[in-house]
Amino acid sequence: MGKYLLLTFCLYGVVVHGQSEVGGVIMDADEKIPLEFVHIFNRKHSTISNTDGRFLLRTSLDTILFFRNGYEKKELTRASLKDTIYLEKNVVALDEVVVTNAKKILQKIKDSINSNYLLTPHTETFFIRALLRKNDTLVRLQDMTGTLLRKTSIYGNGLEMEKKDYQVQLAEMRQLGIVRDVYGVNFELPSLYNIFGEFMRLNAMGPEFDVIEKPYENSEEIRVEFNSLPTEDGSSATGHYIINEEDNAILSFELFLKGAQKTSKTDLEKYTHVLKGGSSMYFKEDVEKGLYYLHRAKRTFSLEVKTEKHPKPDVYEMEITLYTPESFGNEKIKSNVNEHKDIFMLKHPYNEAYWQEQSWLPVTEEIKEFIQTIGKGTSGLKTKGNMN
Repeated sequence: MGKYLLLTFCLYGVVVHGQSEVGGVIMDADEKIPLEFVHIFNRKHSTISNTDGRFLLRTSLDTILFFRNGYEKKELTRASLKDTIYLEKNVVALDEVVVTNAKKILQKIKDSINSNYLLTPHTETFFIRALLRKNDTLVRLQDMTGTLLRKTSIYGNGLEMEKKDYQVQLAEMRQLGIVRDVYGVNFELPSLYNIFGEFMRLNAMGPEFDVIEKPYENSEEIRVEFNSLPTEDGSSATGHYIINEEDNAILSFELFLKGAQKTSKTDLEKYTHVLKGGSSMYFKEDVEKGLYYLHRAKRTFSLEVKTEKHPKPDVYEMEITLYTPESFGNEKIKSNVNEHKDIFMLKHPYNEAYWQEQSWLPVTEEIKEFIQTIGKGTSGLKTKGNMN
């Protein structure tokens, strides 16, 4: 299956410079669960919701819109906002659900790449949040903002990844966490090159998948669900695309992996077993250019690790979130970091004033507690960060 599957996978009233800060929690109206990656925006300002469904938006305008692919868009005024905002799922037109051919859908997407994406160099602003958990306990936090010069919006039609496809001018960074545990295990995080590159490789269906098309009622969106057929090793992959029927552009993509194959690295005296992984991506159309870009995305990866010194398995979970407020720029940037280095090994000064003000992606309750308690009970552990 692996050769067909690519995945490396409460209101506030504080006035700031003429803007007021509003916030709340966004929930699925049916399941009553928090909704991550909702785009909250108006003509001038934007943000996204975190894993708790919480958002913060600083804006001087009265109208606020809430949108996530697969849900009905909601428009509210600041006066009508409540602590909790519910979004309704789009309704599937059941009489139009069909079993289809994966190759046919992928070919439509590939044929539309030239007209839907910018395949020449351009800049964009970015926000990255990287989290690492060990046995369900948060052990690392890293937030970064800056400007990215990328070679292309998406890879396809002969475009291949090269070493200098991504150049980054880092503007702000905060990092805090444990480098090595008591057994000397250091979990490596991906590089900026890996983060930006892996989010743009979207082939997730081959002949070993069942595929179903589900058009939405009163919408140009089509939900394409895929499920892998049974495999000898018990691994599986499920997910879906949401595609714009009018131009065949990808609007969103979600993929979930379970039970990937075991690997053993004897030279490192380490055994690893991939437990699960996932990737979620949401694309946004720039109305003026008529082109799409990756607007927000998340990648998760969970694996079991054992060493000769510590035969009891530990479970590490990596979580990478990417948010792109603006794309299709043409600024000149100067790279000031190593784009191929483990991001937790990067160095940059901490600007406390900036992080107190930023509202692109609010911190969760888990992160708040981690920032407050890191350093307590970590005797014998090597920690690092630019916040302390």
